[in-house]
Amino acid sequence: MKYFSIVLWAGVINAIFLGNLCIHAHAQEQTQLPGQAEEETGFALTDQPLEIWTFIDDYRVITGKTLHLTVQVMWKLGVTVNLEGMEKIDFSPFTTENVTIGERQIFDNEHDYAVITYALSLPSDIKAGIYSIPSFSLSYRDEVDKTEGMEASAPVAIKKVGMLAEGKVDRDVIAIGDRITYTLTIRYEKTVRLLQESIEKLNFSPFEVLQRDMEKSTEGTTEKVVITYTLSLYELAGKKKTPEIPELTVLYYGESSSHSGTAKTEGVLVETQEVKTTSIPIIVNSLLKAVDVPLEGIKGPMSYSRNHAFFHGYLPMGAGVILFVFLGVTALRSLAGKWSSAPPKPAVETPHLALERLKNTLSRFQYTGDEATNRNTIHNINKALRTYAGMLIGISNERAQSATTSGFLKYDTQKQLSEEISMILQTVLKQLDELIFGRHIEKESVDKMLQGVKEIIEKTGIKVS
Repeated sequence: MKYFSIVLWAGVINAIFLGNLCIHAHAQEQTQLPGQAEEETGFALTDQPLEIWTFIDDYRVITGKTLHLTVQVMWKLGVTVNLEGMEKIDFSPFTTENVTIGERQIFDNEHDYAVITYALSLPSDIKAGIYSIPSFSLSYRDEVDKTEGMEASAPVAIKKVGMLAEGKVDRDVIAIGDRITYTLTIRYEKTVRLLQESIEKLNFSPFEVLQRDMEKSTEGTTEKVVITYTLSLYELAGKKKTPEIPELTVLYYGESSSHSGTAKTEGVLVETQEVKTTSIPIIVNSLLKAVDVPLEGIKGPMSYSRNHAFFHGYLPMGAGVILFVFLGVTALRSLAGKWSSAPPKPAVETPHLALERLKNTLSRFQYTGDEATNRNTIHNINKALRTYAGMLIGISNERAQSATTSGFLKYDTQKQLSEEISMILQTVLKQLDELIFGRHIEKESVDKMLQGVKEIIEKTGIKVS
């Protein structure tokens, strides 16, 4: 109905606009202002009575850094949601520092929503690794058909790391020769050491470094280094018309996890890890001067005859009104039929359905050059595999999604899976963690993961067929 209403209003407004344009048209040129594009979200509304969406501002965290978890609760009109106790939800191992519960608001003609924001942190003594913000459930009652139900949120995986680096600029639109202030902020645990040599040789090409200032400070259990660079651009090298401040790599050492290389410090060879900033595109104003737009002289208003005004103005407006009334009546009839019909019964989740969903997710996966697309699809494979494996060993989907990789198979107390399948499943779950939280996604690693999932399907598909 939402999209139908959009099309309906677009047709009416178009007809009225064309009519007025023909009556009051002028030959004088007017500047057309660009319209604001509607922000796209990563979620789509379904036909469920209640939906819980979760958003996180950063999937990597160090000690002392606050994470902001935003929960958007969306429900249909006629549904009552129990939001009491939202401030008391246990997100262990995360600690809740603050909770902000928003007022109920109108989303569209069929939905209302509320936004709850949590400020979370990890204890200072927790080790580096992957942790999960657990899911939670909300109860609701449908006042229309007098039914009750529960809806659960999706768990969110967070990686505890030893160092974070972030780069910001004071402006991203300049002219040739202007100066940009780039601030590089590095925060790291006291258990690790920053490799000073790595920050001394940072490359900002094609920008030139005019000045560099560095400040060091301590914030609780973490160290903080703020380096302020003054950059400038004097020419556009090559064919690239939109220069960018490149991603910067900072090296550190001292924690026993995956390593990115080796370096010498004080004559000793140490294993290092790396953290990277995000590249920042810069717009150069001088590029706009290359567009040569000819200007026309101003002309006076143009008059039209009565017949022209009738056939090109009032007649289209009248047709638009008639079309609006006809489509409005049709929409109301369709809406009345939808409300009067009994709601469909929800499908019961079975291992057959979970297996088919996993197969469909695998068949839709295609490795591309876009890492964001690859990571999102791999995340879907991880969710589908956990759902299917959880049903095989007899645990709920909520527990299957929130369980850690190392402890997933501990729930298989009845030994529903053979030793061979358990080993393959454990390996595939570890591969999925590395692909989701790793810095780069290599095709060879993806192929190994996909082969493991296919082996699980082949060896367990007989049990559910």
